Amino acid sequence: MVYQVLKATPVSVPANPVITNHLMELISAKERVLLQRHCEQVELKFGVVLCEPNQPYRYLYFPMSGFISLVTQLAGHKPLEMGLIGNEGMLGVTLALGVSTAPMQAVVQGKGTAWRIELAELQQLLPECPQLRSVLQQYLFVLMAQLSQSAACMHFHSLEQRLARWLLMSHDRAHSNSFYLTHQFLADMLGVRRSGVTVAAGVMQQHQWIRYSRGNIRLLNRTAIEGLACECYQCSQDSYRRLLGEPLSDTPIRLMAEQGTP
Repeated sequence: MVYQVLKATPVSVPANPVITNHLMELISAKERVLLQRHCEQVELKFGVVLCEPNQPYRYLYFPMSGFISLVTQLAGHKPLEMGLIGNEGMLGVTLALGVSTAPMQAVVQGKGTAWRIELAELQQLLPECPQLRSVLQQYLFVLMAQLSQSAACMHFHSLEQRLARWLLMSHDRAHSNSFYLTHQFLADMLGVRRSGVTVAAGVMQQHQWIRYSRGNIRLLNRTAIEGLACECYQCSQDSYRRLLGEPLSDTPIRLMAEQGTP
């Protein structure tokens, strides 16, 4: 994968814009307007690489929809997903500690939109925005806890449990019961063979928990998938809520999946 610069979409920022990023929602209106004056809206396109490990960030992202995968890779091995960032978080949060280097590769895994700000501009803004700095530090702690949970999950839990957890995490961030992912991409992200994902997804489809066709996955029964997932999903949710409250979500869509709406 090659790092790409996303083209900005022209957008006007009203005095009281509708906020769809939870971290932005947590800061004061004054700081939020100041931050957004320095941001531009960009489209997150599936498969685009936003940053590379051990390289300085050029831009930082506050997703509004869609989601970004944090990926690590060892020599001779395929990429392995360590975490997801949606509208509950931010890409580049290490800047809150004064670190401007990306620890992992970031790849757009679900298309959507995001507020984007240049690294240098956010560096200048942080001293003027104490609430934003505090929120980013709290989110960084949560992200570290989620990454360690993911490492343990990959070691101790079955492919079926991990796939269920991943589907729930994606559903939380996609704002839709449907999202696009091929079996091969899923296998790469979970660090397993494609055949294993095909079998696990096939079982879910037989139970009518999901519908899968040509890379399009649709959740039909979220409650059943929650029952299959390991405790790591709920642990990650709880660690977020303890510090940052209930993340933004699309309640009607979640309810449809829970009720098994096709």
